[in-house]
Amino acid sequence: MNNKKNFVSSLIFQFIHTIYGLIIPKLIITNFGSEVNGLVSSITQFLSFISLLEGGLGAVVLAELYKPIEEKNNEKINRILTECQNFFTKLTICFAIYTLLLSIIYSVAVRDQFDIFLTSSVVLILSLTTVAQYLFSITFRLYLQASQKLYLVNNISSLTLVGNIVLSILTIKVFPDIRGMILCASLLFFIQPLLYSYYIGNKVKIKRGLKVRSDKLVLCNRWSGFAQNMAHYVNTNTDIVLITLFSTFENVSVYSVYLMAVNAIRNILVSVTSSYQSALGKYIAQKQENRLKEHFFFFLYGIWSVCIVLFSTCLLLSNQFVKLYVAGVNDANYYQPTFALIIIIATCIYCMREPIRFLILSAGKFKETNFGSVMEAILNLSISLFLIHKYGLVGVAIGTLIAISYRMVYFLLFLKKNIIYTPINYYILPMIKATVIIAMNILVYYIVDIEVSSVISFIVYGIIISLAEIVLVIVLFLGPTRSKEYLKLLINKA
Repeated sequence: MNNKKNFVSSLIFQFIHTIYGLIIPKLIITNFGSEVNGLVSSITQFLSFISLLEGGLGAVVLAELYKPIEEKNNEKINRILTECQNFFTKLTICFAIYTLLLSIIYSVAVRDQFDIFLTSSVVLILSLTTVAQYLFSITFRLYLQASQKLYLVNNISSLTLVGNIVLSILTIKVFPDIRGMILCASLLFFIQPLLYSYYIGNKVKIKRGLKVRSDKLVLCNRWSGFAQNMAHYVNTNTDIVLITLFSTFENVSVYSVYLMAVNAIRNILVSVTSSYQSALGKYIAQKQENRLKEHFFFFLYGIWSVCIVLFSTCLLLSNQFVKLYVAGVNDANYYQPTFALIIIIATCIYCMREPIRFLILSAGKFKETNFGSVMEAILNLSISLFLIHKYGLVGVAIGTLIAISYRMVYFLLFLKKNIIYTPINYYILPMIKATVIIAMNILVYYIVDIEVSSVISFIVYGIIISLAEIVLVIVLFLGPTRSKEYLKLLINKA
């Protein structure tokens, strides 16, 4: 029952998170301008640098908690969580120092565009959200997740985002200042730990303080996933950081607006894919190789089908979405069709490889695949850095596409000799089919001029295009027989 609750609540949270991601930047752009939106996006990325120091601890803590929770070993649970909290307390201290330095250095660096006090205060206010998470919330969240109560975390997070939207709108009406808006929204995150404590009750007693007895073994395996954690951070944050350093705040805003719809689709697909990870891990642990292959490829082709439908629809409507979203805003050039094409294809490939990545993680192949992770980060950073000077947004998108494509090939070559031992030509035919469908959509993208004048017409076009893409996938990718299998599965799950 909890698994279904977790899945449904994850989808609801992703939906609300998408709405949040649409409303907040729109409020900033329309009330404060594209430059301010670019400033906020840029500062948010720089503040997220601290996540590199986490080194994948969250995943390690989850793995350590499953057994003592099953055995109801409260002493072990409390020792693990105490060590976890000790680590994040230290990390909060590091983050506070980093934030102070950033507020000084960054505000001086952009003093030609923004007042120093404005920039430094925005940095400090935006940092409050991370402080609330690290110092008060994250340990409770990990416990609830390990207890198969992720739905509580999702529900609380969803309520926080809804409250954030309401407060942001009210603040702008009463006190139209960017600092007041983000301050009121940030303070909401301090309510989360109170709600977590209420649901957990007396089950967990975390001893705060850096000298209390804890379980040092929790940190032993943390560094095994550090390389992949670092690579993931570089790949998801390289673009905005480089655009901030070598381009303009207007381009940061353009990039963030285009990525709204793309990231919404990606987050939903990653959420669905990650929910299947435990099933793959079960088959690996039971050494049921045939069932593992059968279920993996059934899941893989299903995800690939959804990726083709969603990202093809996103491609054909991306420019129309941006046109509607920034209607009336003329302080930046938001029409970037080539950039949209490249970044959408790159994100599509990213989502298509996620089932493979989760299979590798289920098998515990961290160290064995670290090279591919690091190389992806190096390719992304170096190519984007080389091309941004000449091609701007398109340059960083090309770097992202090449890096993501490289790791897709790396994963396929890895599976050839590991886990399911399938030759790479096993994937060639479905990849050719997917490429043909995407190529057809690229032709339509450049030949057909879709005119959208309102949100209603946008939704209508979205429905029509999605249905057309589903037909293409059934006819050219899945075929009638396999399509019936997926339809039967959906009916049984409903």
